[in-house]
Amino acid sequence: MEACSPGWQERLSAWFDGEASASERREVEQHLPRCAGCAREASRYASLRRTLQAERAMEAPVPLALAGRVTGLAPRPRWASPSRRLAAGVAVALASVGLLWTSWPGGMNEALAMDLERHHLKAFSRVTPCEFESSDPAAVKAWVEREVGYPVDVPVVPGATLLGARRCRLHGKLSASLLYRHEGGKAMTLFLPLQGSQAAKEAARFAGDGPRCTRGPVGERICVAPGGDARASLAVSELEPDVLLAALARLAP
Repeated sequence: MEACSPGWQERLSAWFDGEASASERREVEQHLPRCAGCAREASRYASLRRTLQAERAMEAPVPLALAGRVTGLAPRPRWASPSRRLAAGVAVALASVGLLWTSWPGGMNEALAMDLERHHLKAFSRVTPCEFESSDPAAVKAWVEREVGYPVDVPVVPGATLLGARRCRLHGKLSASLLYRHEGGKAMTLFLPLQGSQAAKEAARFAGDGPRCTRGPVGERICVAPGGDARASLAVSELEPDVLLAALARLAP
């Protein structure tokens, strides 16, 4: 078999993410030597894993002396945990001396930020990023509702081409993602977690009262638009924040 079928792509994805059961892992490991297409896909995943690990290894740790000084100087609101106080204080200290610490997820739940970047980069490392390929918003909307289990808006984004959609897991919960390619070739993923899910709650908590952007641990920009009632949508790309926020603004409130 020369091409990796959609079913095997999903098994490989779960295997790569560490979400496969023991029996599924055995199936994948027995299948790879017999399938050139899946072996190539697995090789791309391995390359992506090495890239992510290398990026993480290059992160500059906060010097203990600086962290100690900041902890003593930072305001201590009663509702903030010690770890959140330290994070906020270090961010302020770094900004005050003109440093940009792009790997700091800016108050976003770190596990969520890692999930978002991993799914975005993994999808676009493939020859065909989407599980379902279509530039027709109605067709993509129908596929998501059928395969993910809940309805989503599929916006037309000026200056970008809709490629299709994928299923992914955010905080362990099945979630929808929409994939776009902007003019100039830059990729963008819109993540639309189920309302009330842990991922939606974490994203809405990060955004607060309005749209907010940060950088993930690997350096991709992450923007969040809250929708109220434990609902939020997210955009991930290397594109500028205003482009991502404009795309999110085209989703229905």
